[in-house]
Amino acid sequence: MSNSEQNFKDSLEKARAHLDKKEYKNARMMYFQAYNNTENNMDRAFIWAELSWVYYYEKDFEKAVEASENVYTYDPDYKAMDDINRMLGYAYLGLNNPDLAEKYLTQSLALNSEEDKQQYAKYELGKLYFIRGRYDLAFPYFKEILEFFEKKDAEYHLSVLFYLGFINYYLESMDISRRFFERILQSGPGNQRKASAFFGLAFLDFRTKNHLNVISLCEKIIEVDENFFDKESVGFLTAASYFYLGRKDIFSKYHAEMSETFPNGRYHDEMNALANSEPDVSTQTDPEKDR
Repeated sequence: MSNSEQNFKDSLEKARAHLDKKEYKNARMMYFQAYNNTENNMDRAFIWAELSWVYYYEKDFEKAVEASENVYTYDPDYKAMDDINRMLGYAYLGLNNPDLAEKYLTQSLALNSEEDKQQYAKYELGKLYFIRGRYDLAFPYFKEILEFFEKKDAEYHLSVLFYLGFINYYLESMDISRRFFERILQSGPGNQRKASAFFGLAFLDFRTKNHLNVISLCEKIIEVDENFFDKESVGFLTAASYFYLGRKDIFSKYHAEMSETFPNGRYHDEMNALANSEPDVSTQTDPEKDR
């Protein structure tokens, strides 16, 4: 083995060791050192492939894309194209380009849908469809990976349950939706888990006009997770529930707070419409008496 070949091998091993330890800057330096010790195009393509992940982990998504393009330049027949496409899908998610993210994640899964790492690609593609409101397309991905994550990754499993709960909610399967949120509650301790389950149940009870329970669930959300990820929705559900219970005085306080905190929020128009109307209290009860 020549000195260059030995240096290539040693540098590559060191680069991977740094990558395993999340020492990304040191990993990059060693990958480039390995690159400079080979003139073999297939080796260089391989290095660019691994460098693309280094850039991705550093959240330098544009360089991750550029590194992936270099793989094609040096080896148009690179074998692990599923891995390259998966990384490109993730990188374009980071660049907020959902069209290209969808394209590359789909291409990755077309090449390889069985390996464990590809189940995470299915998760990201399902999440992408969910965010875009394509619940019919998101559903089969989350349904397919549910059992895998139940066995392999508890946190992802709970996230899949959450998405399936809301997918069924939006697809009008309310009983099934409720069962998914209740499964999260049964999964054991964890304040964020409980809060996400209460959140889903609050939407379900709001749909069925069980406004007293909505208020109770929203209080529990903030009680167990004061930094809950969607306080705007919690505020709207609480305020609107008070409105429909005939307590426009309490609603008005929430409306003022939300107008200040979320001046251009998602519920801005709905809150203003409620503020300019009167609730039908003929079939409602006083929350202060019943609580």
